[in-house]
Amino acid sequence: MSVRQLHSSNSKWEAVFGFSRAVEVDDTLYISKTGALNSNGEITATSVAEQTRIVLENISRVLEQANFKLDDVIQSRMYLTEIDQWQEAATVHGEYFNEIRPAFTLLHVLPFPERKMIVAMEVVARRQKTVDIPESA
Repeated sequence: MSVRQLHSSNSKWEAVFGFSRAVEVDDTLYISKTGALNSNGEITATSVAEQTRIVLENISRVLEQANFKLDDVIQSRMYLTEIDQWQEAATVHGEYFNEIRPAFTLLHVLPFPERKMIVAMEVVARRQKTVDIPESA
């Protein structure tokens, strides 16, 4: 039987829309669209690179709070309103995931309801299982 655990950010929008910041099912964590919001719920960064970095730091915190690591990310999706600046976003994504190499999709999207938001991401992470390998005689 699968175990499902909801992780909340205590955002008022979770109840309004009926979603969770993240949903954990067994060893897999699904993180909802994450933007470049600071601790006050504001977007202050204006460049694609700055927003991408903040998004990835926010995602890292969600992973950590759920006892996952960035190394556990197996898929990432990036939503970008400024597609002509995709290389800036890709460079920052590469700084975080160069060695991890999750499956990746970049999507050009219309503006978000939060008009200052130009980058958002969602990720799927799967906890690595450790395997004990007996020592050879």
